[in-house]
Amino acid sequence: MAVEMGRRGGVVSVRVLHVITKGDVGGAQTHVVELAGAQRRAGLDVSVVAGTDGPALDRCRAAGCRVSVLPSLGLARTRLWQRDALRDLGAVIDATVPDVVHAHSSNAGFVARLACRRRHVPCVYTAHGWPFQRGAAWRQRLLSFAGEFVGGRVGDAVICLTDAEADRARRARVVRPDRLWVVPNGLADVPGELVRRHDAGAPGIVMVARFAPPKRQQDLIRAASRMMDLDFTLTFVGEGPELDGCRAAGVAALGDRVVFVGHRDDVPALLAGQDILVLWSAYEGLPISVLEGMRAGLCCVGSDLTGLRALFGEPPCGLVGGDVDELAALLRRVVAEPDTRAEFGRRARARFLATYSSDAMVASVDRVYDAVLAAEPGS
Repeated sequence: MAVEMGRRGGVVSVRVLHVITKGDVGGAQTHVVELAGAQRRAGLDVSVVAGTDGPALDRCRAAGCRVSVLPSLGLARTRLWQRDALRDLGAVIDATVPDVVHAHSSNAGFVARLACRRRHVPCVYTAHGWPFQRGAAWRQRLLSFAGEFVGGRVGDAVICLTDAEADRARRARVVRPDRLWVVPNGLADVPGELVRRHDAGAPGIVMVARFAPPKRQQDLIRAASRMMDLDFTLTFVGEGPELDGCRAAGVAALGDRVVFVGHRDDVPALLAGQDILVLWSAYEGLPISVLEGMRAGLCCVGSDLTGLRALFGEPPCGLVGGDVDELAALLRRVVAEPDTRAEFGRRARARFLATYSSDAMVASVDRVYDAVLAAEPGS
């Protein structure tokens, strides 16, 4: 749909405005970067707006997208700030004249759908995991449910990342079933030199995630501390409010076996030097960090969540556990058995290539856009 009839008339490149709460580092941000960049390469006219600036917006700029920052959008957690965010985002929509607004993350999704409804602009929302599910704090669950319930009735389409997440939305009745779509995350492939070649040396374990809920880096530290009789290193990538506490706990428990490298712009290169990727979290949609590990051919281990099980497929190309005891047992197995972690790495890489390409993601999103553009306004 690179060149079609524009919503305002005339043959033009389809205009897409992506809206996300923050422009920093995270799975939703990586998804926006990948999708917006692929859409630009396909010939679409792409703009991105976020409530804060950061590395994700830098990458969108580098891909040729127009970028703007709306501070009120990043603060839209209260009625006052939501009012300001509605006004500011509405002004961007009026100036950009998009054919489709595509929102990501809860706050941006709520504000964007209201702003678009007032202007009769089609709005698609990608739910990067439902915060009202078990594992989130009760207040977050309540507010999230209320926001998604309203947003699901004023938006035009909701994209879930897995069938299980779509089923959850149906059961919770936060989205009309005829507005639900399933589009898995996708990534562009990396050069061959960034795919891990496993060996029998001391394996490197890595977790790439923000140090904030729902991520549980401290559980990984506790699990790793139970196998000090084995050789391994543990690397944490990311920043966030819980970083200092995790760093202190990690050094106390693991000494010089653990390293905290902060934010990194070269995650694919860093992963190529590791062996085992872990994502331990209270809830997830379809986590990008695990997808990056699969792309790199790492042995992937994660929490027993529907998104992880969907990523790993059947027979599974990764390992999941329900608590710290199970995580410790899984890590002991793959640290002690080089052939096992190499085999899981090969399976993960093969599943990524077969299922999670960026081309497949963009084609599926195009079908969603086509549907909302063809629908009658307000239907």
